[in-house]
Amino acid sequence: MKVIIVISGFTQKRHQKTGSRQLWRELHLLDDLCAERDAIIDLREWDSDWENYAKFINSLEPTEVLVCAYSWGGGFGMPELTERLVAPVTCVLCDPVYRSKTVLGRWASFCDWKIEVPKNVTVVKHFIQEAKWWELDGDRLKGGKSLCQPTILDYTHTEIDNSDEYHKAAVMVAKEYLLK
Repeated sequence: MKVIIVISGFTQKRHQKTGSRQLWRELHLLDDLCAERDAIIDLREWDSDWENYAKFINSLEPTEVLVCAYSWGGGFGMPELTERLVAPVTCVLCDPVYRSKTVLGRWASFCDWKIEVPKNVTVVKHFIQEAKWWELDGDRLKGGKSLCQPTILDYTHTEIDNSDEYHKAAVMVAKEYLLK
């Protein structure tokens, strides 16, 4: 069993037309590969119930999990989910933004903060954009099993999840993942 999860960013809902939802739809073009390899593709909001969702994913006994995440989906949802998963995880991240678990720490989203990546996670693609100090931009990563260097793209934070670079990289990694 293989599982691909797209995690959306702050304010993005499953029913809205967003870059995360568009990526999820593009990944569903791989349904033929999924059927042959007993795989599922899911879309989650950044603030999902990660504890219960991880229990569900673990019950499927996947050999590996692929996560594609944007904004708070990469800076909060991905770490919350992946630290609870038994299987190794591969990630494609798009402008992940640190989000503190405490209300007082939420100001940190506007600072250059490092996102703690769980030890079972390999990040194979990491896209960020750099903005002025008062604008939101992606954060660097630390920890993890293996982290790639970030690729800097020329988009705003609200545009980058629609970028061709992110979508093409995620689809390419998903194809490789499904063909393993």
